[in-house]
Amino acid sequence: MKITTAANLDKKQELLFLGLFEEDKDNYKSLSEELAKELSEAQDRKVFSRKFGETYSTKVDGWPYKKVVLLGLGTKKDMNVEKLRQALGKITMAAKCTSYTSLSTNVAEKVRVLGHFNPELLGRAAAEGLLLANYDFIKYLAKDRREKSKPLESVSVQWADSSASFTTGLNSGKIIAETTNFIRDLVNEPANVVNSEYLEKIAKQIAGEHHNVKLKVLDKAELQKEGMGALLGVNAGSKNPPKLLLLEYRGSKNGKYTALVGKGITFDSGGYNLKPTRYIEDMKTDMAGAAAVMGTIKIAAELKLKKNLVAVMPLCENMVDATAQRPGDIVKAYNGKTIEIGNTDAEGRLILCDALAYTEKNYAPEVMIDLATLTGACVVALGYYAAGAVSKDEELLQKLKIAGVSSGDKVWPLPFYDEYQDWMDGTITDLNNNSQKGKGYEAGSITAAVFLSKFVEKAKWAHIDIAGSAYWMVDGAYLTKGATGSGVRLLAYYLLDNQEKD
Repeated sequence: MKITTAANLDKKQELLFLGLFEEDKDNYKSLSEELAKELSEAQDRKVFSRKFGETYSTKVDGWPYKKVVLLGLGTKKDMNVEKLRQALGKITMAAKCTSYTSLSTNVAEKVRVLGHFNPELLGRAAAEGLLLANYDFIKYLAKDRREKSKPLESVSVQWADSSASFTTGLNSGKIIAETTNFIRDLVNEPANVVNSEYLEKIAKQIAGEHHNVKLKVLDKAELQKEGMGALLGVNAGSKNPPKLLLLEYRGSKNGKYTALVGKGITFDSGGYNLKPTRYIEDMKTDMAGAAAVMGTIKIAAELKLKKNLVAVMPLCENMVDATAQRPGDIVKAYNGKTIEIGNTDAEGRLILCDALAYTEKNYAPEVMIDLATLTGACVVALGYYAAGAVSKDEELLQKLKIAGVSSGDKVWPLPFYDEYQDWMDGTITDLNNNSQKGKGYEAGSITAAVFLSKFVEKAKWAHIDIAGSAYWMVDGAYLTKGATGSGVRLLAYYLLDNQEKD
């Protein structure tokens, strides 16, 4: 999609989308008395109330546009950056239902004149709303069905302010959104395509495209040498090799590393604690955390962020065969802790614990954030629209929450009280990967984070559970059903807000 800006509405585009706040009284009378009258009548008939997201389509005589669509923007006091993102997403999705491929809109300009929003943030949100909503995963459809999906090709965004801030935001938002869509492709791909070797190939491409990005790969032999028994145990039943990818980005001469650790289970059968029907079908998405941190490195390199980063991706499959680990087995993690396998379907924490301990020892990061499609309990608690966040560092938690609000890739803090801290202690081992308190499933998202915390000693650490937010079963305002790229925008905004000083 080509996105341009213009001081006035672009008459060369096929569609025109005009925004209307509930408080607006003139109904664009200055542009067309005919349109103003029609809108007043539509409001009297209660066909169009201007509530947020409502649309009204018409054709105005003498105008060059093939269709004019009015979009309700709700009340001015309720408008925010995320609503601008949603509004432009709704415009894109509405346009995709037509046979037209270009449009002009004044919605961003309507928000600008309110006067209390950061223009650069508005630019980011505008690009994200347009590009994320323009996404479709159609590569496996027959040609005739692919041709029915017509993405928007050109959007002209009215913006009357001559300063460069909005355009700067558009450019960075375009990079963030396009990378998010790239990661959505990875997560939507089937597990017979995306395995550890495929993800290694993608990581090599990213490193090859940027001079300050380097890739280090630990294969099975090196993982055995390093003593990563937890990661190796999960992969024991798979024919595909386990790997640990370390994608490093150097954007600062002064700062310590920020480590981004992403769970990379390329398919999760649940192991001998086999997942049931209606839960196992989407387990190709269990590598969404690894994909998100990989995408964040790509964004950092393209935006030239002043930050040193390492994306850590433990990759393997959780499969069942004669060599697969069993409930009751005992493994030893990288840091020497012993773990009894209480449940083979609690595998994400096992690969992450080795990755966290290895990263802290070898990179000494100041901040370490892990992302994982970790627990069904988080889906039950928060649904699709927010990821769960756990940390003992309140400052880090607050920064992530702010980044989530700004990006629309939201997180919600879960409690991490002292009373939870011994719930993952083992009876015959240091730890058990399944809670030993109560019936074993209470506070599942929190106890999973407790387990991970045992492998972080010095870094400021936060755990983000994207189990619900990574793959939606419903359409949203600008994210369609399927992979969402959860975590990419969150981390990008967090890093943009917390760069090193010159």
